[in-house]
Amino acid sequence: MAAINTRFVTLTTDWGNQDFYLGMLSGKLYSISPDIKLVELSHKVPAFNYMHAAFLIKHSFSHFPKGSIHICMVNSDTSDNMRMLFFEYQGHYFITPDNGTISLIADVLPDVVRAIPVDEVRSFGSMDSVALALEVLLSENGQADFAIEASGIKRFTPIRPVPESDGITGSVIYIDSYFNAITNITRDYFETIRKSRRYSIYVHRYSNGISKLCNSYKDAEKGDLLALFNSLDLLEIAVREGFAAQMYNLSVGSNIMVRFYDDKILR
Repeated sequence: MAAINTRFVTLTTDWGNQDFYLGMLSGKLYSISPDIKLVELSHKVPAFNYMHAAFLIKHSFSHFPKGSIHICMVNSDTSDNMRMLFFEYQGHYFITPDNGTISLIADVLPDVVRAIPVDEVRSFGSMDSVALALEVLLSENGQADFAIEASGIKRFTPIRPVPESDGITGSVIYIDSYFNAITNITRDYFETIRKSRRYSIYVHRYSNGISKLCNSYKDAEKGDLLALFNSLDLLEIAVREGFAAQMYNLSVGSNIMVRFYDDKILR
């Protein structure tokens, strides 16, 4: 790993803001380098939900300056592989538990991934491992004797939308704080399969259909179910000034069905 004068360090945890954990970690990191700039992405990740944490990091890290370090502390002391990974990806550096988070952030696994074991005897051994990883990344050569090259890394295959002759079956992959349901259907994928055909987007049941995409929430009436491509270019299901996931019983993994029709070509 190339050494770099890193200043920004982001934190993503499921700790909340009411306990002492955040103060402990922040103090350790500032003790290593008082010149870093800590940015708290979120401390309200649902408990142990590393998939939620990975989504936050994946879609925010590139907006920070190159060389920034991104720390994920979700499921860090309860994963099967008790070690913290650190690696470079797209000019940024990441410190994550070995619980599959790496494969949910990086589209392609980095060539070199290093690991620092977590002390299983201590109740919060991952905190010291993270501090050591940060110290390594801020060092001149970016390596250390106690950091070994990792093998057998746990990984997941992201869920992809399923193409069909007359549509797409996608999945909800994230519920935001407004209970909007974000799916794995991208704008490009939607348009490639659609081929200018008329469409209906069905939410949870075929009785809940949407026949027109909105450009923004204000294009719908208050309380109406709507669909749009959000700032990530992902298909999102929402209710204007409402809570779509609660109202339509949506959760991560729920199917969103798109059906295309040849009886009317849109120009």
